[in-house]
Amino acid sequence: MKLSLIYTCLFSAILFVSCDFSGVKSSDDNDTDIADTAGTDSVIALDSGIDSTESDLPFALLKDTILGEANSMVYNGEGGLRVEWTVKNEGDPIALNDAVLVNYTARVAAGEVFDSNSEMKSPAPLKTNIGMMVEGWEKGLLEMNIGDVGRIMIPSALAYGENGYSSIVPPDADLIVEIEIVERVTPIVLSESVKVYTWKQNTSANKPEKDQLITFDYFAYRKGSKGGLYDNSFKDSQPFSFRFENDNVIDGLHQGMKVVRSGENAFIEIPSKLAYGSKGLVDLVPKNTDIVYDVRILSID
Repeated sequence: MKLSLIYTCLFSAILFVSCDFSGVKSSDDNDTDIADTAGTDSVIALDSGIDSTESDLPFALLKDTILGEANSMVYNGEGGLRVEWTVKNEGDPIALNDAVLVNYTARVAAGEVFDSNSEMKSPAPLKTNIGMMVEGWEKGLLEMNIGDVGRIMIPSALAYGENGYSSIVPPDADLIVEIEIVERVTPIVLSESVKVYTWKQNTSANKPEKDQLITFDYFAYRKGSKGGLYDNSFKDSQPFSFRFENDNVIDGLHQGMKVVRSGENAFIEIPSKLAYGSKGLVDLVPKNTDIVYDVRILSID
């Protein structure tokens, strides 16, 4: 991802389809997986919960049942979606519209890694219900709790399907996302239900004042069942700027910028009435649709 592939491709479509893991080949011996190195006590405690018969896999699948009882460390969803845990928590589930920070490695089922947040040197932000992830990734994430470590196995129909993704993900490829849920990002709730999820902080900087120029990069998403990326500043190879509380941008963006500082990154969730309202935005944002800006504040002058 030079930006991180999660912004150029994963966020637009990560899904795993009909997981036929019989075709999975061993990955490079030097490639260490999150789910293979974290939370091993949970796996050991299962004892007979490891299915060692799949010797050609780069990992051992957990058994669906143990002594006739459903294995609580396995979730099988519709369409072949599967989640396996090495560390599983209770009582702090990820919900629709949440923002979380995660460590992850994404690979095709054949074993080749095509994305990871490792180059970011910090956990990556994920926000649900905006089309940031492919369907299978988001559905798997919503089965997990804060602190969980495991893998989401995504059939291709819930990922990139028959077209694949460029030369990165082959057609009809099942995916495996190894993931650690590091923390939840708690939003600041402003007037008229604008929410700001600051996922990278810089408390030494000041918040903007009237007429100051705010310069930032952004990704803009529609929320809901037709969610997805509809605009971003990177397509023009230059950031966007506007004068705080004195410029022609949507009201919700002005509100959200009240609580951010230079050097910070945040999701700004904006209700439709403070965005494009009953008219929408041409063919990009349907009428009465809430939006989310993922912003990286470069300077406030």
